[in-house]
Amino acid sequence: MKRNRLVNSRQHPAIFSSAPSYFRIRYIALAIIVAVIAFFLTGFFSNEPTHTVSQSHVIDLPGLPATQQVKTDLPNTNTLALATPVNHTPQDKQITKQATDVSETLIPTNEQNQNEVSAIEAADTSVDTPAFDWQEVVVKSGDNLSLIFDRVGLTARDVYNVTQLDKTLINPLFSLKPGQTIHIATLSLDDSTKSLEALKIILSPIETFFLQKENDEYHAEIVTRELDILQKQVTGEIETSLFGSGLAAGLSDKVVMELAYIFGWDIDFALDLRQGDQFKLIYEEQYLDGEKIGDGDILAAEFTNRGQSFRAIRFTDDEGESDYFSPEGDSMRKTFNRTPVPLSRISSRFNPNRKHPILQTNRPHRGVDYAAKRGTPILATGDGKVSFVGTKGGYGRTVILSHIGKYTTLYAHMSRFKKGLRTGQRIRQGQVIGYIGSSGLATGPHLHYEFRVNGVHRNPLTVKLPKAQPLAKQYRAQFKTLATPYLAQLDAMQSTALAQSE
Repeated sequence: MKRNRLVNSRQHPAIFSSAPSYFRIRYIALAIIVAVIAFFLTGFFSNEPTHTVSQSHVIDLPGLPATQQVKTDLPNTNTLALATPVNHTPQDKQITKQATDVSETLIPTNEQNQNEVSAIEAADTSVDTPAFDWQEVVVKSGDNLSLIFDRVGLTARDVYNVTQLDKTLINPLFSLKPGQTIHIATLSLDDSTKSLEALKIILSPIETFFLQKENDEYHAEIVTRELDILQKQVTGEIETSLFGSGLAAGLSDKVVMELAYIFGWDIDFALDLRQGDQFKLIYEEQYLDGEKIGDGDILAAEFTNRGQSFRAIRFTDDEGESDYFSPEGDSMRKTFNRTPVPLSRISSRFNPNRKHPILQTNRPHRGVDYAAKRGTPILATGDGKVSFVGTKGGYGRTVILSHIGKYTTLYAHMSRFKKGLRTGQRIRQGQVIGYIGSSGLATGPHLHYEFRVNGVHRNPLTVKLPKAQPLAKQYRAQFKTLATPYLAQLDAMQSTALAQSE
């Protein structure tokens, strides 16, 4: 900048006519020059210097053009919802002071970098999300919820909070089994304690129990994965036994037992079965992620015994009750089943004059003995109520069921009872009530089964059994629509079997 100079001139003699006036003017001029220099220096130093960095990171500020995004040497951070330009041009005057103040903190000095990074992270909600500590706990024998929570650092208060939920929702927590794995998520608190945040138990390949904390409240549910259901058709011929022939045809134990149950009212599989008898069935297989995990229900089946064929179709009514019916709509189920142990053999028949094998005295045998492997399930032959469960002299471990009207059935020589069985309990036909054994006066594992009418023993193999109610008229049309394609499939399976045999 070029400074002004005062020069003596003869053109202005009046100004310097006296010394005091000359110095007074000179001082005023000097003050003006100093003020001008100060003004320009102040404007020059008020401009902020440009920061030069070796590696710059652009913080994306939504709503701004790319040329106005803020560059800084801060470490990479997440997007902040700010819209503040760096160069304050006249059109930017509408930006609020609060936004301007924040934008200024985005270009800190090196000494302030660490503090500013913390401030940016605090503004990002994804940064301060708490991290849960997941632990796996294997249930030991004798474990309960209190012991397991204690092992992962939780308190009795957590146990209390969880157990206040509906018992039906958290039943898996009260029926823990040794070897089961529990996944528990906790959160460490400021007072060095832990808070239960989530819990998971895999109950089966398709069911998982979840418990999670939401808004300081716990919620529980069982999530069931959807299965892929495929239909399968199987035919077979009896060689030695239903069980052996069923396995040879590729059926599982479950499907063979269900097949015996369906036709158990019409066929005594311990007495009537003959070599050459045939069976056909259509049933469901369950798949998960492309792998078979189990068998579903039998949808339709046919069994030919001694040249006589029986067919059954599964039908579910509007109330969700399922049962098997003949093509004419008659129930396949009788009030009583002939056999309490379908896969067995008769070792001793009903005989009023039999000689007891142990006591060696003439003692009537008022029932039928079914020999089977120890531990084989024993099924209730009809709906009823438990009138006795316990040990009964030579019968050993015994269960007596009372049925509607005048009928009672007795099951003796059990190895053990079904867990939870108690007097007064209602039992469904086909429900397991115990297991084959040799308790009491028995020479080997078998079931002694008695059938009584008005307290009088009757031969279980020959007594006339009352039929169950047929399909309700309101479902007849629906049942016919369902049954027609299944019956056609069974006919086609028969034709295929004949063609293959030829």
